[in-house]
Amino acid sequence: MDNKTVYDIERMKLDMPVYIAGREVRVKHGTPECFPAINALIAKFNAEDISSKIGNKKEPVIRFGLCIGHIYYDNIIEFTYITGVQIYGPADESRMPESTKCYSIPAGDYACIKVTSPDAGATIGIAYTRLEQWIKESQDWEAAIGEYEVYPNISTNAEMELWRPIRKKGSIEPAQNKQGVAS
Repeated sequence: MDNKTVYDIERMKLDMPVYIAGREVRVKHGTPECFPAINALIAKFNAEDISSKIGNKKEPVIRFGLCIGHIYYDNIIEFTYITGVQIYGPADESRMPESTKCYSIPAGDYACIKVTSPDAGATIGIAYTRLEQWIKESQDWEAAIGEYEVYPNISTNAEMELWRPIRKKGSIEPAQNKQGVAS
């Protein structure tokens, strides 16, 4: 791969939910503690090799970062960040490593940006901005709640996807409000 960063945006449809087993931390975006807390969660998940202790995981292992449970107040966005791996279906949490839970990404329509870069993690802010702009400029779609980071190659950050739930503009359907609920 060369040193060029490439962004590709498209609409995608999930026909079935995607299940994730992982660990979570509650953070406030825009505070100095936010990203260090997320990075510490990911580092601990990796250092303890939690993915190897999760049964029923899909192979090859796909790492996810879920942003759910958003609350907006005083120019702060509080949300739960989950780091985890994809599993085949809902799991019995009592058979998982301690503090590990099962989450689901609902079936539905999503805007997806694919990033290929020498370090996609370093370009994630740009990816979020470009995806938001694509949704705002869409004639047909508006954003719903939740963001999902997808790292298809667990051994590198050179590739990542960002999924954002979308719905038809003017739709009276809920904004996929069951995002990331524990199964």
